[in-house]
Amino acid sequence: MATGLATRCTACGTVFRVVPDQLRVSEGWVRCGRCSEVFNAAAALLDLETGLPRPAPEDYGSGRIPSPPPSPPPARPAVPAYRDDDRLLEPPPAPPPPPPVPMPVMDDSASRFAASALAEDSHPAPADPHAEPEDKPLPAPSFVRQAERAARWRSRPVRALLWLLALLGTAGLGAQVLHEYRDLAAARHPALRPTLEAACHTLGCEVGAARSINDVTVESSGLVRVEKSTIYKLSVALRNRAGFDVALPSLELSLTDAQGQLVARRVLKPADLGVNPATVPAGRELSLQATLQAATAPVAGYTLELFYP
Repeated sequence: MATGLATRCTACGTVFRVVPDQLRVSEGWVRCGRCSEVFNAAAALLDLETGLPRPAPEDYGSGRIPSPPPSPPPARPAVPAYRDDDRLLEPPPAPPPPPPVPMPVMDDSASRFAASALAEDSHPAPADPHAEPEDKPLPAPSFVRQAERAARWRSRPVRALLWLLALLGTAGLGAQVLHEYRDLAAARHPALRPTLEAACHTLGCEVGAARSINDVTVESSGLVRVEKSTIYKLSVALRNRAGFDVALPSLELSLTDAQGQLVARRVLKPADLGVNPATVPAGRELSLQATLQAATAPVAGYTLELFYP
């Protein structure tokens, strides 16, 4: 069996190594791996050791080299293709490079200017060693910014300002509370009354009797009907348990029948009770009387409620 065989492409002249078993299967037909030309490799066998032509072995088909098929060649099954790395010889020379493009002719001054411009572009001017670098400051990390912010809040001027604002806010809140409960403050602390009265003279308010509904209680009361009439007489005794005079509260009187249904309701103010001044002295009782006109329905009971309008 023939070994060490090669063949040459009939189109591009590239030499390839061939395997006799593959040529025997394809009856000598192969395709060039460089130019894709299909040719009969058995017609151009070469000896790899000597490089001389070598006849095809007798066991290729019928013992003769078949003639190349007409163009285009018929399709044959399993035609082997050989890669370029199977080549033994160098490929055909590369095509010559294209001719150089003619450049326009410039005078000496223009050429010198172009050469100097090209040199300046390729070699930038050295930096001035005395010039200060133009480095932009990088942003500080978040923990650094937080520490700086905390340090600003702990600084002495900021803390002094915060204390001043706190004191002003506390004073403002105290002034509002004192204005709202000025009557009770003047009653509990008589020394503040002149100051409160002067402030109310500016603000357009007044200092009156203290209102302390929890310190006023009903000691006794009674409702009597005048004989053969719809007129009732109400008598109430109030006690002030505080250590200062308190304003006389209003009374809400509700009349009910025998079934507990509401018959009438009336609010009795200090002016209706005939009290002047309308205050309850400290630690003392105050007796009140009032005359009422009831409805035609009989009155079987009543209730009293104290409140400040």
